[in-house]
Amino acid sequence: MDINSSSNAVTSHAVGMGNVLFANVEGQPADDMRFFMNCIYIALDKADKTYSSDKKPGPWFDHFVGMLWSMGWTAEGESIERVEEDFSGSVQKAWRSSVAPLLTRAQLLQVEASLARLESDVALLNKFVGLSGKTFNSHIVPVSYNRRGEIEIVISHVRLIKSVLTTNVLFWQVHQPQSQLDVRACKLVITRRALNANQTIVEQAIGEVSLEIEEYEI
Repeated sequence: MDINSSSNAVTSHAVGMGNVLFANVEGQPADDMRFFMNCIYIALDKADKTYSSDKKPGPWFDHFVGMLWSMGWTAEGESIERVEEDFSGSVQKAWRSSVAPLLTRAQLLQVEASLARLESDVALLNKFVGLSGKTFNSHIVPVSYNRRGEIEIVISHVRLIKSVLTTNVLFWQVHQPQSQLDVRACKLVITRRALNANQTIVEQAIGEVSLEIEEYEI
């Protein structure tokens, strides 16, 4: 992915990192982008070593967010948790209604545009979610800057344990009940001072990460 161009800005509309989608990144400073991607990378690795996101999504998400807090991020507002043990319907609509309090309409539209681009490319879609298996996990991370110049990210974790699934759309239409859907989300903010203070720590921690994740442009 081209996040180190001569203009020192991200040129992709969105960036994927394994099953993580970073949306609204075009034009973002490349150094900032690398920092918060590294933070997510480290947090994923630490959370996966502590809990299974398939079996214990709640504790997994709490640990994941806690790792980000240890790298200078702070939570803003209330977190969101939605658990449906007998789910049927549109996963995309369920995700949208769950995270809507944390995002602007423009951000929601940007995420959906990025998902549509993923949906149009089977190879990219397979990198993001895989097209087989019973349990699906993904993370959607819209990126923005607030009026104070702080970086804001909204972390959302979607887990779907499916019974029957069609993949003609990305955020699938589940036609039969007995599927379980979990959506957890929170908004995190980091100041420029905190970013600068944690940059060396994050760079050092990346060298200790054993998790291998492919990055790709969307």
